[in-house]
Amino acid sequence: MSMLRAHRAVRGYTLVEAVEALKEVLAERGTPGSGLGHQRLSQWEQGQDIPSPRYLDALCFLYRSRPDRLGFGSDYSEAGSFPLEDAEDAMNRRHFVGLAAAGAALAPTQSMAGLFGASFAPPSGHHADARSVGLLEEMVEQSGFLLQSAAPAEFIPARMMDLARVQAGLLTTTDTAVRRRLRRVYAKNAGLIAIRLSDVGAVADTFEWFAIARHAARAAEDETVQAWVAAWTGDACAFHRQFKPGLVAAQAAQSAAAGRPSAVAVLGYLAEAGIQARLGNRQATFVAVARAERMFALLPDGETVADGFHVSEYLLRWNQANALALAGAHAEAAPLRDRVLELSASRHDLIGRALLYLDEAAAHVDRGELEGACQTITTTWQRLPQEFHVGQVPDRVREVLAPLPAARSARPLAEVRALIESSASTP
Repeated sequence: MSMLRAHRAVRGYTLVEAVEALKEVLAERGTPGSGLGHQRLSQWEQGQDIPSPRYLDALCFLYRSRPDRLGFGSDYSEAGSFPLEDAEDAMNRRHFVGLAAAGAALAPTQSMAGLFGASFAPPSGHHADARSVGLLEEMVEQSGFLLQSAAPAEFIPARMMDLARVQAGLLTTTDTAVRRRLRRVYAKNAGLIAIRLSDVGAVADTFEWFAIARHAARAAEDETVQAWVAAWTGDACAFHRQFKPGLVAAQAAQSAAAGRPSAVAVLGYLAEAGIQARLGNRQATFVAVARAERMFALLPDGETVADGFHVSEYLLRWNQANALALAGAHAEAAPLRDRVLELSASRHDLIGRALLYLDEAAAHVDRGELEGACQTITTTWQRLPQEFHVGQVPDRVREVLAPLPAARSARPLAEVRALIESSASTP
């Protein structure tokens, strides 16, 4: 997946929808876009052609990005040249020079000239070494802290750039130990992409990236990373209603710990809880939630950090509250949800916070409080940035409203349905 295609995926556009949106941008600027078709956009995404300046500017406007982040050109700005706007930009700018140096140390001359320009081309015969690989390992760990907070449109392309650096390293070394470390970094970056795509992307793209992560983890011969990928695959399967493979993945994560306290096993139990809840297995949901609770209490501090590779209290409570709400156990879910919303992480996880409020709306529906449900959904939807009006949030809204008759004439219900459908389909 190219960086340009990644931006389309996280916005939830098909090729045809993206082309229509681009035509609207061009029309508003008074320039024709009649010659633009989905085949042409596909060629840009596959690197078979380059958009003209007019089309490139329209792409940047549509995806709220800049050319180098779409895969065209390079960012040569010095660290600190611009004010920091958010956590992702802070990380990118603070480490850009270091990343470029790491890439130069890892990649062959031709590759790095394309990524960073001739000034970053390494000396002839320079290969990946422990220091440069260590920097890539450090970067993927730092990226994990941004998993829930960074915007998908920024987070995913940044991880893809890291993948390009890892690939360059694999081309320049035959050292077995170094290659395993690089493949481990590759698996973790691909897994992070898959997890973020699960929030806003298409199901095919999500599971394609999980498959890439799984393959890289196997090549690295790292059972812990394999279990981590399995756990998050199970979580994605729960949302996308792929229950049978989801249970297999969740149980694989659980068994990898061999009965010892393990963060990936906790993730596996949480994934199972989500699947059992959507299957309507209330008792099995309670059992999985309780097992996750017990094992989390036994984890050492190093396994409870909020880095995307372990299980923080926020991640634990969020999944427990969500699974219980999905199972209809709203009384048990409410105090857990309140605890999650008290944690600072909830202020940055916009999608997670919205889904919790939608669980609250589901409780209103369960109690027959139609007006309260519609008000909660409307407020949640209007406060959420439009870039998140795709994927899990609108699907959860439809899930919450599903028990209510489609023909019901109550005005609040009709208005909220119209709001969601119109906003979710607006480019």
